[in-house]
Amino acid sequence: MRSLNSLVLRDIKIFYRTKGNIIFATLSVIILLTLHFIIFRSMYTTNWEQILSMFPGLEVDREKIYWIVDNMMFAAILPVGAVTISITALGLMVSDKEDNVLNDFLVSPIKRNDLLASYLLSSFLVGFVILLGFIVFFGFYYQISYGIGFSLLQLLYILLVTTGSLIFANVFILLIMTFIKTEQSLGAFGTILGTLLGFISGAYIPVGMFGDTVATIFSSMPFLQLTVLIRQAFLIELESVMPVTHEMISGEIARSFGLELWFGDTLVPVWGVASLAGGITLLLLLCLIIRFAKMKKAD
Repeated sequence: MRSLNSLVLRDIKIFYRTKGNIIFATLSVIILLTLHFIIFRSMYTTNWEQILSMFPGLEVDREKIYWIVDNMMFAAILPVGAVTISITALGLMVSDKEDNVLNDFLVSPIKRNDLLASYLLSSFLVGFVILLGFIVFFGFYYQISYGIGFSLLQLLYILLVTTGSLIFANVFILLIMTFIKTEQSLGAFGTILGTLLGFISGAYIPVGMFGDTVATIFSSMPFLQLTVLIRQAFLIELESVMPVTHEMISGEIARSFGLELWFGDTLVPVWGVASLAGGITLLLLLCLIIRFAKMKKAD
């Protein structure tokens, strides 16, 4: 346990000591927020106005529709941020490889499981602190802009799914890191994945616009599954904010905007979405353990 604590503390210190890490870790999130307020917010608000106008007698202030659109984007940002922060934090492993530090660890008396856990725990703690900061920012933003804050239930739901997003992101990214040998390759991987996540999560374009085949492929990925769960958490107070019920926007509307998870014509319930994401995470964790065992034997 002492060696694990020392390794975790080492990794966290290196992350915060390295100039630019926090900026690079949150760059994709900052870009998404900027694009949201410059382009997407107005565009998607108009789309939602057209959708809600289809309900006879329903009148919703544009400001309330802004609230929906903000929720949609902010919810997508958290899973994306979990991945991009993990890439930067776990990039230490690639640096350790290049400097042969990892090889020294693998042949030292340090337990392999402690080494694996140290990378995951340090990255998780760094990611949780940063994402918690964004959640607090979102809470203040809602209070100032709409006079509405997070309810206790809503906050707990958001923190739970954010935690799940970080666990998946760290396991997935660390598994990928075991195959990346240079920091240059890591940079290219991070750029490509960060761009793809914006589309998979529906942050740039609603999932429904990609067609059924692509939407089904996206639905099989935890990136979208976790985004769906967080979006439902952000919109849990929908009916207390505006005269719109969850039933009114369920089905085709929710499917198109990534508020529900669908495979073809089959709606996946919330517990099913959580089970899918959790099951894939456990499978990746098993692959990661096997991969670390092989790395040890290779030495």
